[in-house]
Amino acid sequence: MAGIFTNTKNDMRYLFAKKDGLTKKERRRKRRAWGTVIGLILVLIQFVLTVLVLKNAITLDILPLRYMLAITLFLVFVLLFDFITQFSKSKLMGKILAIALSGLMLYSYIFSAKVVDTLSKISGVTTRTDVFDVVVLADDKAESIADTANYTYGYCNMIDADIYESAMGKLEEEDKITPETKIYSDWDTVVSSLEKNNDIQVALISEDSLISLQENYVNFSSEIKILGRVEVVSEIELEKSKKVDADDPFVVYLSGDDAFGRAEYTGRSDVNIIAVINPDTKQVLLVTTPRDSFVTITTDDGRSGLDKLTHASNAGLDNSIIALENIYEGLHIDYYLRLNFTGCIDVVDALGGIDVDSSVEFTNGDDAWFEHFHYNEGINHLNGEQTLAFVRERHAFARSDFQRAENQEAAIKGIINKATSKTILTRYGEVLDAASDMILTNMPTSFITDLVKGQLSDGKGWNVQSYAVTGVPSEDGKGETGEVYNIKNMSVVYLDDYSIAMANDLMTKTMNGEVFDVDEYVAAHIDDYK
Repeated sequence: MAGIFTNTKNDMRYLFAKKDGLTKKERRRKRRAWGTVIGLILVLIQFVLTVLVLKNAITLDILPLRYMLAITLFLVFVLLFDFITQFSKSKLMGKILAIALSGLMLYSYIFSAKVVDTLSKISGVTTRTDVFDVVVLADDKAESIADTANYTYGYCNMIDADIYESAMGKLEEEDKITPETKIYSDWDTVVSSLEKNNDIQVALISEDSLISLQENYVNFSSEIKILGRVEVVSEIELEKSKKVDADDPFVVYLSGDDAFGRAEYTGRSDVNIIAVINPDTKQVLLVTTPRDSFVTITTDDGRSGLDKLTHASNAGLDNSIIALENIYEGLHIDYYLRLNFTGCIDVVDALGGIDVDSSVEFTNGDDAWFEHFHYNEGINHLNGEQTLAFVRERHAFARSDFQRAENQEAAIKGIINKATSKTILTRYGEVLDAASDMILTNMPTSFITDLVKGQLSDGKGWNVQSYAVTGVPSEDGKGETGEVYNIKNMSVVYLDDYSIAMANDLMTKTMNGEVFDVDEYVAAHIDDYK
């Protein structure tokens, strides 16, 4: 070995010598010296890329320990081999290996950097942006916010009173107005007061709430005009989960936002699925609550009122979580994960499509998607747009929203099955691109990577079960006991108590490690709950 290094040292004497003054042997030494230098530069590049890749791998902490050790030993061994060969007759082999491995590690580094960036984007959100509209009647003489200086503003403070106060403060600061304000406990009274144009002349309405009001009041859009908007950026304050071990059972709230573009913390939740996940038994239970469930929405400061579940997250996902925990006794939701329309399309397409088991045959209508797709009873291979239409359609069914809830669970199953299959290894890049802006979660990055590590280490498939809570639909605002609520044109669902009790027991069984088939359990015990 010492002789190899001595020969190389002697070769280096001719590295910068002029060719004209060298003998044939010395020229050969000069070429050998340059070959060694080039080889060492390639090995240096290989070394730098090796360090960067291993650094990202350690940061991500996704690979199980045995895989991490094997990869590290392999990379170090090849690096040493390539280095040593630059001082021997095997220079060419070392160079080829250095170039090939450097190319592979460059790709690995770019990919791992993308993973780090994506995880930081989807799990690192700490602020929310609320946009508020300044609304007057369509025939009002005011043409700008400045014209409303002497008007009385009204808004509902049932949810997010502090943010509405901040919005009023920004209006006063930016538009130099100090109007009087009148605060209401429900939006029906706000709309009624604005229409009468006596108690208030202006309504301050968040854009998410405005969409809901336009849904409930058929002519509302034509009766009003928007004078301007104000944005409020605030910190997201959610209860920090105590669960940090991905080996323990945990609960995730899956929220489907009915919007396109980047996933946001606020906005209606058309999909409301509680996923109870037990990593030890590999059992997942998906419990769907209808979007139109007429429930008590309670804020974190104690105020409450009745509304549709889908509207709870207009003021933030924390309100949907509180509402669901109020419905299901003893439930504690550890994390949320929100996916919107764009995210659904992009993620499914990035996965290469999913297989969905439809319990009915149907064709979607215009409300679900502008293009009509036909779905067969049984397994359907769907792309992103087809999946979105599948989970949105409800008018094609006699069971309406209940069938849609069942379809949503079927789609979630298809996504889980594809995302945990071996074929995903070839599509991680596309999935990461799709997830970066279209998924929002408060899962810590370390928790996500622990889940991935556990799946890579175990490799077993998941037993995904589902249960959809049932209820009684109502169009006239009357509950089962005859009480009438001021909900005007809203289509609502009054949840069945027995169905809620069934869901509670199924979730408890999953958390406790019981493995079962939901359909069989429900069929055998339904009479015990009614």
